Amino acid sequence: MSTVQRLWKYNRFFISTWFIFAGIPITLMGGIWPLAFLATIVVALLLAELLSKRYEEEPAYSQAWIFYPAQYVSQIIAIAMIVMVAWYMALPRDLFGLGGFIESLTGLDVLARHAAHDSVWTTLGVIGLGGLAGALASIAVGHELTHRTENPFAVFMGRLGEAFSLFTHFSIRHPYGHHNLVCTPADPATAYRGENFYHFMIRSIIGQKKMTWDLEAERLRRMRKSPWTWENRALRGWGMELLVVAFFIWAAGWYGLIGILGVGAITHVILELANYIEHYGLVRVPEQPMQVRHAWNSNNTASYYVTVAISRHSHHHADASVEFWDLKAYPGEAPTTLFGYGVSFLIALFPPLWNELIAGKLLDWDYHMATPEERELAMQQNLNSGIPDLVAAARQYYAERGEQPERSQAHNPTLLPA
Repeated sequence: MSTVQRLWKYNRFFISTWFIFAGIPITLMGGIWPLAFLATIVVALLLAELLSKRYEEEPAYSQAWIFYPAQYVSQIIAIAMIVMVAWYMALPRDLFGLGGFIESLTGLDVLARHAAHDSVWTTLGVIGLGGLAGALASIAVGHELTHRTENPFAVFMGRLGEAFSLFTHFSIRHPYGHHNLVCTPADPATAYRGENFYHFMIRSIIGQKKMTWDLEAERLRRMRKSPWTWENRALRGWGMELLVVAFFIWAAGWYGLIGILGVGAITHVILELANYIEHYGLVRVPEQPMQVRHAWNSNNTASYYVTVAISRHSHHHADASVEFWDLKAYPGEAPTTLFGYGVSFLIALFPPLWNELIAGKLLDWDYHMATPEERELAMQQNLNSGIPDLVAAARQYYAERGEQPERSQAHNPTLLPA
């Protein structure tokens, strides 16, 4: 293997990191550049997904130790981009003297450029780039690091990245709640059939925050300790987030608060889009173990690289101890998403289109992957989904059994409790 091939093999998982790194000097340039760069990233991802083929290889990595320092560097770069949001929102104040330092090195007066060319479009672009950095630090790399509970430094770096996007609950709720409850009604991050993304997002965010507190309170209760203690990881995480918010307010006042809330909001929306497509409509008997059929894989090449292999979601849920570079595609055993992650995200924003395209895949899962017990649960959701093809399939299913079940409001996705 040549040096170039070896570099690509190990660095392909960090394409997103290099995009975020490029966003730092582009933020310094100001004007229309940040928004143009953000739009370029989004369009490039969508085109890459549409043009790339399936990737189901399972290469071995003889120097896998490289991935840990690479993830730590990725977190630092993402945090630096988010700090750049604070620097921008503080203008014309030159936070940390960064603008002056750049001018002394290059002769380029970045402060004058911002004063002459910035607009609301610049602000949207900078906050958008910060949001992408937050998604990288919290969902892609941060998610992987906080799963490595045997490595305290990895968990710390994961939570540090999450703190800069107001997302530390993820390091508790995801491994200790979502992984145990996924595809059951007890998991707020599993979307029901027929539940549109917008309703799901609100229900999921509220449910996950509550679950985070409940998990820690229960853990401490078993230790016979009060939840109001330093040992409460939820409180420590929210304390980290509070320090980040305080830093942004110190840097730029109300503008700084808008900046960090914008970064956090984008990160939350991206995570909920991921949650939505990764388990949409899949069901599991609560007492039964998680299997690869209980998560939608995306074996799209571009998604595999950009998401740091999280797109091989089925294997991740079947065995969360497996590190990202060793995840398998499980072709034929795991259901697959409509398209890559980015394109699927876009479709999910249009519920009628999503429902029309996903119905066939759900029915294929019902009849070719689900157990008889899971098929019964799926047909209950089909009947109440409001999606014509699913409703028709459920009626046929019950008719063949000589039953005439009635649609129940308790399972109406538009009426599900938050």
